[in-house]
Amino acid sequence: MDFGLGILTFGTLGFMVAFGYISARVTEKRRKEGGQKSALSKDGIEERMARLNKA
Repeated sequence: MDFGLGILTFGTLGFMVAFGYISARVTEKRRKEGGQKSALSKDGIEERMARLNKA
């Protein structure tokens, strides 16, 4: 029972670490390609507002 619980615990932690790493790499790649920033970030909303004012 304890062995199975350990496998589930560390398997879940490993999955979360791998998912976070992949997500961070995808986000960084998107930013390097000139993608938009999140509207929730301070400078992201400033960029969107500047684009709207130009149009």
